[in-house]
Amino acid sequence: MSTRSAPLTLAKTALALCLALAGGQALAGRLVVWMVGDDKTPQVMQPAVEAYRARHPEVLVEVRDVPWADAMTKYSAALASRRGPDLVTGSTSYAIALGAKGALVDLRQAAPDLVAVLEMQANPGALRAIRRPDGRLFGAPFDMHVQLQYYRSDLLAKPPADWDGFIAAARRQRFAQQWGNTSWLGFYPYLRQAGGTVYDASCQRAVVDSPEAVRALSYYARLYHELKAPTDGWPDADGGLESGAYGLMQSGTWLLSRMDMVHKGLVGKWAAAPLPAGPTGKRTAVLGGTVLAITRFSPNRELALDFMRTVYRPEVTRRMAEAALAYGGMWLPSGRQDQIASLNLPNREALLAQLADAEGPPPCPAWIRQDYIVTRAVQRVVLAGADAQAELSRAAAVMNRALEAQR
Repeated sequence: MSTRSAPLTLAKTALALCLALAGGQALAGRLVVWMVGDDKTPQVMQPAVEAYRARHPEVLVEVRDVPWADAMTKYSAALASRRGPDLVTGSTSYAIALGAKGALVDLRQAAPDLVAVLEMQANPGALRAIRRPDGRLFGAPFDMHVQLQYYRSDLLAKPPADWDGFIAAARRQRFAQQWGNTSWLGFYPYLRQAGGTVYDASCQRAVVDSPEAVRALSYYARLYHELKAPTDGWPDADGGLESGAYGLMQSGTWLLSRMDMVHKGLVGKWAAAPLPAGPTGKRTAVLGGTVLAITRFSPNRELALDFMRTVYRPEVTRRMAEAALAYGGMWLPSGRQDQIASLNLPNREALLAQLADAEGPPPCPAWIRQDYIVTRAVQRVVLAGADAQAELSRAAAVMNRALEAQR
């Protein structure tokens, strides 16, 4: 996402508000939160800031936005210098990678009470995506997006239910994938639906060349070879849904809150559903999103932990989600999935059904350095017609050599 310029950023506005709320009181502490996103992102955190300061009026909370393109560089620099924010949000891969470097607080040790709440209320896939094989947890699920199947409800009586049904429907209606098109991310749901994984349970070996993975990639390639789905990185699939160029598309949940607003010609003519089921009978979709973590160098660790506990209070989480909807955004609380049922969202039942069968990226430290290897294999098969078994075997061999070199 890109930042938008403004005379006074929302981060500064949040800071000014907190200063005003201090009302001249002597401050006992100060928390700095960096959030990946654009200059509207701090609005999501404002209900948590207000709830926290109602209990801790002597603590100043400053929330700053960090553009996605700059996030990893800024975070790495701050962590190397041991100066910077007390709390950060970032992708699940950031949490795994930075946690492996000892840069983030292990919540399992520091806040077992919060971990207990997450284990009961967080989206299971989101929690699995950031929990290390040894049980360490270097952050809490914060927000999420998941893939959904969007379709023209005036052209299709019901969405396709399985792989074969999807091929048949897409031949008649045409199909486009948006989020993750021709990359590892686009392929990942089919991999999981076929029963495959990227690594073994210990994260010590790549198994992306299994028979299940080959079956998944062979099927994924059919969407492009037989159905002629567009191969550009981000096709205008929702625009095509409106024009009738596509009757089916796959994209993220952010469209739920903006489809009618952006595409007036689609009002009353579209619906969303979980992805078609694969050979295992599962409809697994890829789960993206962010985590909330505390930096190990923070001098305000206890204040930061209490702020996190505030974020995951049910009424606070709900107000955060409502704050995003108020400005036309979408913030689905992955740490308190129980609060989504109360949100005023179109196709909410389809969303909840898909969230029950969703998986984040592999929770392995090597993945952030190896995802491009899988993307390269996918694109050779999809774009160049290469053999799925040969390309996945080549990818697994490269990944395993790197894993062995790191031991």
